[in-house]
Amino acid sequence: MGHEDQTNETENHSQIQDSLYRDEEKMEESANVAYLLTLGILLGLALRELNKKTKLPYSPMVLTCGLLIGLLQSYLGYLGTSANILSHMHPHLIVYVFVPVLLFESAFNCDWYIFKYQIVNILLLAGPGVGWGAILLGIVFKLFLFYGDEDMNWYQAFTLGSVLSATDPVAVVALLKELGASAAFNHLIEGEALLNDGVAMVFFIFFNKLSKAAAGIGGGVTFGGVLLNFFRNSIVGPLLGVVVGFFGALWARKIVGDDVEVGWLTFIFTYLTFYWAEFCFFKTSGLLAVVALGLFWSAFGKTRIRSESEHAVHTVWSFVQYFCDTTVFLLVGMIVGTEVIEENYIYTSDYFRMILFYFFMIICRYLMVISFWPLLKKYGYPMSQPELIVFVYGGLRGALGLTLSLMVGCDEDLPQRFRHLAVFFTAGMAALTNLVNGTTCKALVNYLNMIENPVIKKKVYKRYLTDMIVNQEDTIKELEGDEHFAMADWNQVKSLIGSQQFLQEVVSLENEIKLIQGGNMSRISYEGVTDTETFGEVRYRVLRILKGIYYSKFEHGQCDEDSVRLLVESSDVALDHTGSILNIWEQLFQSFTSFSSIKYFFRAKEWTFLGGYAQQYITKHLGFVYDVTTTFISSANEVITLQQHMPVNKSAVKLIMDEIKTEINKAELYLGSLNDTFPEIIRAIQTKRASHTVLMHQRHHLEENQKNGFVDDKEFNQLKSNIDARLVQLENHVFDWQIPSFHSFAMEFPIFAGVPKEELETIIKSTYEKRYQTDEIIYEKGMTCQNIYIVQQGNVIDEVGSHSLKKGLGSLLSYANLIGDGKCMTTSRAASETVLHSLNLNVLKSLMQKSNTFEQKIYINSIEYLIKLYESQAGPLGQMEQKRLGTFLRQKTKFQKFDVHSNVEFMFGGYIIRGEIQSCIQDENEGIERYNDYCYVPPRENDFTVTKALICLVFDDPIDVIKQDRLEQFNLENQEEIIEQRFSRIDIQQKQYQQEEL
Repeated sequence: MGHEDQTNETENHSQIQDSLYRDEEKMEESANVAYLLTLGILLGLALRELNKKTKLPYSPMVLTCGLLIGLLQSYLGYLGTSANILSHMHPHLIVYVFVPVLLFESAFNCDWYIFKYQIVNILLLAGPGVGWGAILLGIVFKLFLFYGDEDMNWYQAFTLGSVLSATDPVAVVALLKELGASAAFNHLIEGEALLNDGVAMVFFIFFNKLSKAAAGIGGGVTFGGVLLNFFRNSIVGPLLGVVVGFFGALWARKIVGDDVEVGWLTFIFTYLTFYWAEFCFFKTSGLLAVVALGLFWSAFGKTRIRSESEHAVHTVWSFVQYFCDTTVFLLVGMIVGTEVIEENYIYTSDYFRMILFYFFMIICRYLMVISFWPLLKKYGYPMSQPELIVFVYGGLRGALGLTLSLMVGCDEDLPQRFRHLAVFFTAGMAALTNLVNGTTCKALVNYLNMIENPVIKKKVYKRYLTDMIVNQEDTIKELEGDEHFAMADWNQVKSLIGSQQFLQEVVSLENEIKLIQGGNMSRISYEGVTDTETFGEVRYRVLRILKGIYYSKFEHGQCDEDSVRLLVESSDVALDHTGSILNIWEQLFQSFTSFSSIKYFFRAKEWTFLGGYAQQYITKHLGFVYDVTTTFISSANEVITLQQHMPVNKSAVKLIMDEIKTEINKAELYLGSLNDTFPEIIRAIQTKRASHTVLMHQRHHLEENQKNGFVDDKEFNQLKSNIDARLVQLENHVFDWQIPSFHSFAMEFPIFAGVPKEELETIIKSTYEKRYQTDEIIYEKGMTCQNIYIVQQGNVIDEVGSHSLKKGLGSLLSYANLIGDGKCMTTSRAASETVLHSLNLNVLKSLMQKSNTFEQKIYINSIEYLIKLYESQAGPLGQMEQKRLGTFLRQKTKFQKFDVHSNVEFMFGGYIIRGEIQSCIQDENEGIERYNDYCYVPPRENDFTVTKALICLVFDDPIDVIKQDRLEQFNLENQEEIIEQRFSRIDIQQKQYQQEEL
C-alpha cells in the first residue's frame, strides 16, 4: 500500500506540474506577434509622414505594406511566422476587438446636425440599398461570371453579395476632407458606410441561413422568423445603444475633473454595448448597437462631458482610432497576401473573373444609387452629378467585408469551393478598391471639378495672405531695431519664414481671379462678385465665428450643455441658408415652450404629489431659455466687436452686422418679457449662474497657480476637490422662488454692502413701492430730483444723452442723479409694466456724507452715465466697453478728494467728477492747462494745482486702448490711402517676382 500511495502521489504531482506548464515556443510566438504589431504601428507612423509630404492616401499605403508582408512571409524569418499566425487569426477576433472602436469613434465624431439632416438618404443607401446591392452582385456571380451550382448556388451568391456590400471609404473621406468637399457629402459617404456595416451583417446572416436551409442544414426559414430577426437586429440593437448611451451620459456628467474615468467610461460602454447586444441578453446586432451609441453621444453625450475633460477624451479616442485603423488595414493586407500564396481551390479563370467582377461591382453600385435617385434628390442635401460619380467610385471595401468573408471561410457547413471563393473575391476587392480607387480618387475629383472654390473665397484667402505678408514685414522691421538680432541675416530669415512662397501664392491667386473675371481685377474692391456671393460669404464666416464663441463659452463654463447644443444647431441651420437674411433668433425661439404652457406647470406646483416635479421643470426649462437667450446676446455682441478683422468688403460686413443687431434686439425684447413675467425665477437663475461663474474662476485661478508653482500638489488636489464638490452641489441645489422683501433685497444689494444696520433701516423706512405702465415716464431730464429708484420688476430705459441704457431687476436709477445739483440728469421711462422701490434722495445724500465707502461706490457707478452725457470730454474712457470700463474703474483707480491749493499728480491720467485743476508749469505752446467737471485728464508727469475743491478718480495704470493707427487699418474700405500704403510693398514684390518668372 505504501508503494501505491507513493505512486499516486507522484502522478498527482505530475498532474499539478502539467497544469502549470507553459509552452516556451507559444510564449515566443506571442512575443513575436506583439513585436510585429509594434513594428506595424512604427511603419504606419513613417507612412503618415510620407502622406504629409506626398499626399498619397494613407490607408492604401498601409494595405500595400501588409500585402507585401503576406506575400514575402517565407523570407521574413520569425516575423514572417508571426505574419502567418496573424493571417490565420479567427475573424471574430477582428470584429470583437477592432470594429467596435472604429464604429464608435466614427459615429462619435460626426456632425450630428448634418447627419440628422441626411438621415433619410443614409438609411435608404445603408438599408434597402445594401439588400438591393447584394442581390445585384449575386446576379453578377450567377449570370455574368457563369458560376454554376457546384461553385455557389443562388443563396450563396446573395450571401457573398452581402459580404461585398459593406463599404469602408476611410481613405476617400480623408481625401475629400483634405480637398475641401462639402461636409454634407462627406457625411453621406461616411454615414452610409457607418450603417451599412451592421446592415450588411444582417443580410449576410439572413442569406447564409437560407443557403444552409436549402442544403438541409439547420432549421427552416419562415417569413415570421425573418421579420422577427429583422426587428431584433434593426430596432432592438440601436435601441439598446441609445439606452446605454443615456445612462453613460448621466454618469459622465457626475464626473468632475477626472479625465481618466471619463475616457475609460466611453471605452467600457462601447464594448459592453457590443457584447450585451451580441451575446448576453438580446442576440441582436452589436455593430448597429455601437453605431447608435456613438450617434447618441455625438448628439447629446459630448456636452455631458465636462469641458475640462472633453479635450482629453477626444485625444485618447483619436489615438486608439489610429491604432485600430492602422492595425486592421495591415491585417487585411497580410491576409490577402497569405490567401494568394496558400490558395489551392482557386483556378486561373477565377483571377480573370475577379478582374471582371471589379468593373461589374462599380456598375452595380451605380445602379443601386440610381434606383433611389428620386428619393435622394427629395431628402437631405441635393447630390450633384460629380458627387454621384465620386460616391459610386469611392465605395471602397475593407475590414468588415473581409471579416465577414473569413466567417464564411470558417463555416464548415458550407461547400469548400464556395468558402474559398468568398475569401478570394472579398480579399481581391479590398485590395483593388483601396489600391486603385483609393489612389486615383483625387484625380477623379479634380477632373470633375467637384470642389467648388468661388471667386469670393479666393479673394478672401488672398487678402489673408497679403495681410500675413505685411505682418511678417512689420515684425521684421521691429526686430531689425533690436540689438539682440543685430547680426541676423534678414535675407535668410525671409527665406526661412517662407515669404517668397506666400508671395508666389498671392500672385497665383491673383492670376486665377483675373482669369475667372476675364481680366477685370481690382485689388481693393470686390468687383466681379455678386452681392449674393459676398453677403453669403460674410454670413458664412459670421456663423462660424458664432459657433466658435458658443463652444468657447461652454468650455469655460459660461453656458450649459443643452444650451450650447441648441445654439450650435441654430448656426448650422443658418449655414444652410447663407443666401438669405439671418434669422437666428426665430430658430431659437421656436425651441422654447410658450409662456401659456408654463402657466399650467405653475398651477401644478401647488399639487401635493406633482408640485415638486412641476417646480423643478419650470426652473430647469426657464433656466435653459434664459441661458440660451443671454448666451446668444453676449456671443452676437462679441461677433460685432470682431467685425473689423474680417478681410472682406466692409460695406457687406456692415449690412450683415445690422442683421446681427436686429437679431440681438429681438432677443433682448424677449429677455425683457421673461424678466417681467418670471422675476422670482430669473433671480434664482442669476444667482446660480453667478455662483457657477465664481467657482469656475476659482478653479482656473487654482490651476494657474499650480502651473506657476505657487500651490503644491497636495494643496491643489484638496482645493480642487472642494471646488468640484461645490459645482456638483450647485447643479442639484433647489432655489427659493420668493421675491424678497426690500429689507433683505437691500441687504444683498452691492451698493449697500458695508452700510451700518441703523443707517440701512433709515433708508428702508423712507421707501415705498411705485408701479408704472409700459412707456410711462418715470422722470425727465431737468426735473427736480426727489427720489432714487431700484427696479424690483420689469425693465426701464434710461436715456443718457444720445444713448439708451436698459436697466432690469436690481438696477438703481440713477447714480448720476445722486451727484447732480438736484436736477435729473437723464430721462427714464418704463419699457414694460414695472415695479420700483422709491428711495428718498436726501436720505441717500446724507448717507454719502457719513460713509466714504458708500460715497465712493456712488461716484464710481456714476461714471458710466457721465462719460455718455459728456462724450466730448470722456477721452479714451468713451472707447471702452461697459464691462471693461467697470473692471478698470474698480481695480485700477483711486477715489480721492482734494482741497483748493492742493497739488495733484496724474501720472497715468484721471477723471474729474467735480472741481477744477490747472497745470503748475505753463507750456510755451499751449499755455496753462485747465480741466474741470466731468473731464478726462491725460497722463502728465508734472503736478496740477487744485483751483476748485476737487472730487476725482486717479488712475493707477494707463488705459489700454487700441491705437488709432490700428483702428484706421481695420477700416480698409473707407481708408483708400491707407490701403495703398499698406499693400504697396506687396505690389512691388509681385511685379519683381513676375519679372523673374519671365
